[in-house]
Amino acid sequence: MNEGLVHPTNQLTKLLQDFLDCRRIYKLRPGNSGGQTTNTKEKPIMQFKSRIKNLSLAAIIGCAALLSAGSSQAQQAIAPTGTLEVATATIVEAQPNYVMEQPLPPREIPFRPTMEASDYDAAKARANFWGPGAAKPFTETFAPLATPVIRLTNFSGHSATEGLRPPDTHGAVGTTHFVQVTNSHIDMWTRQNTATLPLARSVTLATFFGYTAQTLFDPRVVYDSTWNRWIVTVEAFAESATVQRFFIGISTSADPTGSFFIYNLNVNFFGNNNFWDFPQLGMDQDAVLITANIFNGNTSLGADFFAVAKARLYNGLGFSVPIFTGLVGTLAPPIVRDQNSSTFLIAAPPSGTTFSKYTVTNTSRAGISLTGPVSITVPSYSVPPSAHQPGTTKLLDTSDSRFVNASTQSGNDLWQTHTIALGGFPAPKFYRLNTSSNTVSQSGFYFASGTSDDFNASIAANDAGNCFVTYTSTDASVGKNAQVRLSGKLSGDAGIAAGPNAFTSPTFYHPSADNPERWGDYSAVITDPLNAANAWLVNEKINTGGLLWGSRIVRFGF
Repeated sequence: MNEGLVHPTNQLTKLLQDFLDCRRIYKLRPGNSGGQTTNTKEKPIMQFKSRIKNLSLAAIIGCAALLSAGSSQAQQAIAPTGTLEVATATIVEAQPNYVMEQPLPPREIPFRPTMEASDYDAAKARANFWGPGAAKPFTETFAPLATPVIRLTNFSGHSATEGLRPPDTHGAVGTTHFVQVTNSHIDMWTRQNTATLPLARSVTLATFFGYTAQTLFDPRVVYDSTWNRWIVTVEAFAESATVQRFFIGISTSADPTGSFFIYNLNVNFFGNNNFWDFPQLGMDQDAVLITANIFNGNTSLGADFFAVAKARLYNGLGFSVPIFTGLVGTLAPPIVRDQNSSTFLIAAPPSGTTFSKYTVTNTSRAGISLTGPVSITVPSYSVPPSAHQPGTTKLLDTSDSRFVNASTQSGNDLWQTHTIALGGFPAPKFYRLNTSSNTVSQSGFYFASGTSDDFNASIAANDAGNCFVTYTSTDASVGKNAQVRLSGKLSGDAGIAAGPNAFTSPTFYHPSADNPERWGDYSAVITDPLNAANAWLVNEKINTGGLLWGSRIVRFGF
């Protein structure tokens, strides 16, 4: 379990921290707060949002000097807020098909934007103003592109069984299995060259983690092909004003149907009723990377970040790691494919003309260093409108403009995608970012047609610079219900074509009286550790009748 936080007490360290927080608050999120810091007796002493009035004269002068220094001084060292200490893991082997009862949650898990709720509602209203039938401002035109194709495997994954929505579909592929996590289940299929894979194990996340106090949601899973380990994470609703659980599961072998080391963390780090939300999972050569958005009520306090050495996690050992708070939300960690000594975190605010990039070094060591943020200039973007469905006025929620999944980092490339407004349509846009020059090497929209609504996208890339995407597409104008689509591009291609459709839902989605209906919140696409020219995806679909979500798992490649 999470043993607690050890906070810096050295006055010089504190002054530097105040100085840096001042810069982050003023430059990025005026008036925003990032949590609480405590004294050595674990009693709250001040909130980040009130730090400005607690700064010394030297810190105020230093902050003013920093703000006037210009972009050349943007990348500054960020001090950790405290240290997270976690005890040795327990070993759990969930029994097949055993369902552990868990409390009934709200049927719909709320979406928490990182901008003020009223501002977000207004932004979505502006995006929806175009209405159906409007023409896209332009249609991408490229030279003939290499488009990936479906590689036989294409079948239905998990469907709603716990009554939760949205499903938060996520997955990973290893050398012997494909693992899918949803709200609130984990399913494991045995790999073979067939259209449908045989199910090896299916249990609730409550069973898997051995926890029933609160409902588990926001699951993620990745496979470490270097060390042949599966990593599964999930959060729970708060138990109290001071306790909210976050779980990390590490397989003890390459077999996901076997035993796991289970870590149980309390992520209400300062006991101040903050809410840990939308955690993301990444890894580099040495460490597992965790980020999450933090809220106090509906107010965003930015993002938290910490990294844990694989050498400790993969052996079930306890750990002590620094916690960084008050960062730009929603902060996507990478899946690092090489031996780069620097790890890059990236965030896309809900709208604007810049992304925020942080650099991390020594992720597995006591001397971990976090610097940034550095701004990467991109064309102006804004939150997407909702997606239309045929035969109904029911809309599908397209979320905000956040990066919903881990980036792919290889060499100087950092790959990401998000859904933004393209005129009156939601449309995914991909980015190939150069982390050395902090510029955009390649980017572009991709969508099914000139009249489609496209969203809930994910991206991954291989070492050759070829990328793979999945996304949801609807087209009310021609009667197309939600489709599971896939595409990608070779490294030298300028953009991503529409790509093939893997599955078309039989009807529109209408599980509640809400409009729009919650969708996503995310999908997943993963490169194949056995064949780098292939990838696997998992994305949401609609089951017959339109009241329950389902999912689709597909293998595809060039």
